[in-house]
Amino acid sequence: MDSTEGASPPGDDVSKAAADVAAPTGDLDAIFDLAALGISDRKLFEGDPRAVGRRSQLQVERVPAIVYVAEPGPNGRWLYVSPQIEAILGFTAQQWMANPDLWLQLIDPQDKRSSVLAKSALAEEKDLLANRAEDKVYSDTYRLRHRNGETVWVRDDAMVLWDSQGHATWHGVLVDVTREKHLEERLQHQALHDALTGLPNRKLFQDRVRQALWKPHTGQIAVLFIDLDNFKTVNDRFGHAGGDEVIAAAGRRIQSCAREGDTASRVGGDEFALLVEAVTIEDVTALANRVIAGLSKTEVAFSRQTLTIGASIGIAIAGPGETTETLLRSADLAMYEAKRQGRGRHVLYEPTLYATARNHSRLREALQTALADDVITLAYMPIVDLGTGAVAGVEALARWSDRQLGEVPPSQFIQVAEETGLIHELGHWVIEQACRDLADWRSVHSAEVYVSVNASPLQLENDQFASSVVQSLLDHGLEPSALVLEVTEGMLLVERGRQSLRELRAHGIRVAIDDFGTGYSSLSYLRHLPVDMVKIDQTFLSPIEDNTTDPAFLRAIIRLAETLHLVTICEGVETAGHVCNLRAAGCGYGQGDFLARPGPLADVPAIFELGSRPLIPPEAGTGEPSIKV
Repeated sequence: MDSTEGASPPGDDVSKAAADVAAPTGDLDAIFDLAALGISDRKLFEGDPRAVGRRSQLQVERVPAIVYVAEPGPNGRWLYVSPQIEAILGFTAQQWMANPDLWLQLIDPQDKRSSVLAKSALAEEKDLLANRAEDKVYSDTYRLRHRNGETVWVRDDAMVLWDSQGHATWHGVLVDVTREKHLEERLQHQALHDALTGLPNRKLFQDRVRQALWKPHTGQIAVLFIDLDNFKTVNDRFGHAGGDEVIAAAGRRIQSCAREGDTASRVGGDEFALLVEAVTIEDVTALANRVIAGLSKTEVAFSRQTLTIGASIGIAIAGPGETTETLLRSADLAMYEAKRQGRGRHVLYEPTLYATARNHSRLREALQTALADDVITLAYMPIVDLGTGAVAGVEALARWSDRQLGEVPPSQFIQVAEETGLIHELGHWVIEQACRDLADWRSVHSAEVYVSVNASPLQLENDQFASSVVQSLLDHGLEPSALVLEVTEGMLLVERGRQSLRELRAHGIRVAIDDFGTGYSSLSYLRHLPVDMVKIDQTFLSPIEDNTTDPAFLRAIIRLAETLHLVTICEGVETAGHVCNLRAAGCGYGQGDFLARPGPLADVPAIFELGSRPLIPPEAGTGEPSIKV
């Protein structure tokens, strides 16, 4: 049918199209009832057929969709198309009907191949007859190209009507669902992408890894697990908004370092991942180095302060029978190993790391049980006045002996406690027990001895830490000066940590920097820190063990401390020569096996019975310690 002649009014066109289809039966009701698809009222079709056609036409033209009637097959004609086609696709009904091939030209090629409705619409009448089913509704969603070139998503609901002579016609409705489709795509994108960085999230990344493991590759498949170093410090110093800036900057940098075809993902928190395919191990390590170097050059500015990003990376290469879960777990274990080795580096997964992780897990479970069963104990290392030999204080040292694991070194179980969050429970127990033991000891002895306790950075970051420490002192009737908290230099660079220490010192609790000289404190910075003592690391004693080397650096540290009115305590005193050199350098106090070994607090009174008599004579040279605790 050629509708370009256009001399007759629209109503006549519809009537003519209806007559063409319904001529064998004279049933106009059939064409408009099916064309309206659910909106027609059967009462409209009672009476004069022409009146029915006009009323149905008005109803059809009010539908916000394209109503159509068409012959089947690739050469089928369009018998009717409602005027809404111009608003939806930019073509008039006359233009559309004049070109039977227009729909084939405008449908997306991929959709034409995959759409069930498209395949059915192109089927010949004899093929439709072979699969004839009454009242079968075909429904599909596909893309059409608008006259202006834009893509329009439509939902097409249609069915085939058979007349008494066995001829078929398609009756359908095309609804513009572009907005709904775009909303669906946005929601799907949000469900599979990180809102802050725009990178694929963990769910999509895992799916990409799963697909990669199924595909054949000429090279290796690898996952790089990337964790930003010291990110918690960023949140503490600059808040979560500052942390978000760092995350976003890191995401951009990681994406820029990735190769084309790699998948970069933010898998959660400050953790990212990279999936690389068809690579060699050399390619993967080069990429890891590129990411670490790139992040180290990424600077984020916060109110006159500039922060440089660092990262640790774990690498896992897919092996035979590898699954998504095992590959990601291996990369994660390797990343934690990189953290343990000092951060800012990458580590390639090895099977031994899994055994280490299993041991770590067993140690964590055993530590939880030990805390619940109250089997952790404290040993006390005396801190000795190097001038008089009297004991000024004791350092509380946690000890753990497990029936199955044996003696577990503090370096192991404290690290596990920090990594699992058990450090808060362990740290609170140590302070409580140390205060209880000191109170019991003082009830028998009159000497003003203090107890020194190591505080983890994680404890200091807890808002309730200072108040809990003060409460422990009150509960056991101890004055604030009875307790010294030892912290690392690095913790003093964290604002939340410094705030906790200021709160503690405001109550009269003293603070010592542990292992001084091995961390970050500068001379100009040290005078602003909330500290009272410095504990000089034992590494500075090694050169003076034989009493022949000039301990110039040691003296410089001690002079600095004196200038800032800080008490100096040297750790690791192992020989009488150490004692002589520390005295010569002006160090006030020391601790180490030569002076007194760690043990129960009940054994300490023997030292105090010496009164003011020197524990180590001024002329001491070498030999065994005078008293062992």
